[in-house]
Amino acid sequence: MEKLDTQEEVLKVCKRLRSVREAKALTLLEVEQRSQSEITAVALGSYERGDRQISLFKLLQIARIYGVPASEILTKKIERVEPARIVFDLRKIRQSTHSEAAKIARVLTEIAQTRGDWNGEIISIRANDLVNLSLFTDLSAVQIQSCISEFSIPRSK
Repeated sequence: MEKLDTQEEVLKVCKRLRSVREAKALTLLEVEQRSQSEITAVALGSYERGDRQISLFKLLQIARIYGVPASEILTKKIERVEPARIVFDLRKIRQSTHSEAAKIARVLTEIAQTRGDWNGEIISIRANDLVNLSLFTDLSAVQIQSCISEFSIPRSK
């Protein structure tokens, strides 16, 4: 097991606390106002510098004010990366003569319309959504995997 450098880890959390606030374009005073002075600008600044220990209760309050899960503040960015995504090329799917292609195109188009943020050519889904894709298309895992091999766009590393 890797040895834990507690002070180093605490400072990383403090740094993330500040970076989340800055990403939300909030000043220390704006956070104080949003908290109705339950979290003062001075205290928040001290938490961010690591000069003062933050309680779990205060951390949860701050996360709520920022509109993020506490894990956004507590964990390293790499630990928050979503599960692998599969990017489908709907142009390829629509041009295919495979019977599975029409089923997958229908479901992916529905997902895209629900999201409302899609360009009509490619769409990504989480790897753990494949079970749902299988259910909605009535395709087996083998058929889904075949479609992934044929219609997905490899992720760059």
